[in-house]
Amino acid sequence: MPLSLVLTTLGLIGSILMFAGDMLLYFTPGTYDMDGTLKPYMRIMRDVPAARVRAGGALGPIAAFLYVLGFLALPLMAHGDLAWLVWLAAAFLAFALICGGAYHAQYPYLSIIAKAGHEDLYEEVSANIMLIMRLATTPMYIGFILLAIAIVLGQTVFPAWFVVFTPIVTSFLGLVWMRAPQPARCILFGGWSSLVFTIMFAAMLVYLLTGIA
Repeated sequence: MPLSLVLTTLGLIGSILMFAGDMLLYFTPGTYDMDGTLKPYMRIMRDVPAARVRAGGALGPIAAFLYVLGFLALPLMAHGDLAWLVWLAAAFLAFALICGGAYHAQYPYLSIIAKAGHEDLYEEVSANIMLIMRLATTPMYIGFILLAIAIVLGQTVFPAWFVVFTPIVTSFLGLVWMRAPQPARCILFGGWSSLVFTIMFAAMLVYLLTGIA
């Protein structure tokens, strides 16, 4: 099997594991109304079994490692005078998801302080988590943009229309899922940052194997 297929498959597995981690941390069939802070997640995780929360947090770094391997496939599928855009996109995305794995791994602390009755520590814990999230956000969107430009300009093996399967387009569906009824809202909106990569890697695999997506 070509190396690009192996690496893309690993990226797909990474995205699925990160989504599973999201759901282990804070899936709930009950109230899921986000207010722009981490407090709603803390309240959900207060009632989630500790072992489940720990497992969800631990999946973050594991998934991030597989994501990085998946992004290594992108340069293997690049060609043309501007192929360096794909290399740069892969580097930004890899950095962002490494930060994402670290960010993910810190979520259990919200559960710990809630279960211990120390929600007064929320500001300190959330400030650290949000710092890492901000480290991830800008590089991630730079990576999205660079990859989209490279695909549209024909600098990859994929046709220009393939850009619709990349996060620069699919991320916007998160706004739709925010209005979905529960528990679909928690699954789709809550896990969408992982599912956009699941869509991208899955579409890449289908295209590489069949020539269509």
